[in-house]
Amino acid sequence: MNHLLSKIGSYPFEKLNLLHKDIKPSKEVINLSIGEPKLNADSKVLDILNKETNSFSNYPPMNAVPELSEAYRQYLKNHFGIENVAEDEVCLVAGTREGTFSIIQALFNKENVKEKPYVVMPNPFYQIYGGATTLAGGEAKFLDCPEEDNFQPDLDSLKSEDWQKCQILVLCSPNNPTGSVLPLSKLKNILDLAEKYDFYVVSDECYVDLYTSEKSCPSILQASSDRSDRLIALHSLSKRSNLPGFRSGFACSGKKTISAYKKFRSFHGVSVPLPIQKASVEAWLNYDFVAENRKSYNDKFGLAADMFKDKVSNVIPEGAFYLWLDVEDGQSFSKNILEKEGLIILPGSYLSAEVNGFNPGEKYVRIALVYDFETTEEALKRINNLL
Repeated sequence: MNHLLSKIGSYPFEKLNLLHKDIKPSKEVINLSIGEPKLNADSKVLDILNKETNSFSNYPPMNAVPELSEAYRQYLKNHFGIENVAEDEVCLVAGTREGTFSIIQALFNKENVKEKPYVVMPNPFYQIYGGATTLAGGEAKFLDCPEEDNFQPDLDSLKSEDWQKCQILVLCSPNNPTGSVLPLSKLKNILDLAEKYDFYVVSDECYVDLYTSEKSCPSILQASSDRSDRLIALHSLSKRSNLPGFRSGFACSGKKTISAYKKFRSFHGVSVPLPIQKASVEAWLNYDFVAENRKSYNDKFGLAADMFKDKVSNVIPEGAFYLWLDVEDGQSFSKNILEKEGLIILPGSYLSAEVNGFNPGEKYVRIALVYDFETTEEALKRINNLL
């Protein structure tokens, strides 16, 4: 058995189950711990899926069918202004979870190194990044993300010798769990840093279509005038199109990186079924549906801000669909709110790593506003009872 498996801690939801195992809720339970959209998907997408069910009888190709690749590349042009993306600069992935995990495995190089190289990531972070790093044989190195700087990763919190040991920097913007968005100026600074110290930048952008300002979120791809092989962006239909069960997404980078990644995935990867690929074409191109989806989340953020205005400041994040609330002690609050109000929410410490005796998520909870407006309103009232 792989000895590195013993180096990986429990997944956040395993910890949550243990935390809650003896609690008997006093009200009907609403689960706000998982980032799983509960709103309906686009009926046009599902109609196409139903019409294509016969294709489930065929082995799907590892690569995207041509019309799906074209739809994604059209999305990159329409949403980010990134033109002339070639077919061999994109790679189909089974969602950004599989994508981020496998791209770290594919890029990580253990040859001729005396010490474990670093994979640098923000703290708090999506726990898949840490697990992928450990199983690749690397060491996770964490970037401070101070609250006073709106949880932006502090690039100066690492020393030059740390960056010299870095092989991959993993980003998530909008960030899970804090909702912070990396501005284009910072993305360009990150590219400069990557060029200086010769490392890859893997940007998990699964929430990039969900933002609260009038200006859309930038992509790491916009930090370079060409398709740099050291920049890899990952996108998914899960959040933007309410299709987490599709496991349908893409990676985009330079031709050399994508070619190597496709070779890696040809041995391990899960291909996306043909009916899902064909339905995904419509999902990538339906911008009106995504705009309505984004508005529904922003309406719920507005409700939360109004309800908590006398108790919590800075409620509305820049992006994604989570509240990242300071409740002084995330684990105690999570236990208390399940018992008294029937809400399941995730302690922030389960999404963070302790560094020098300090866990930056310890006083927070992550609350996923993934239900309809009425259910969300009820949940927010219960949260307000305990704030």
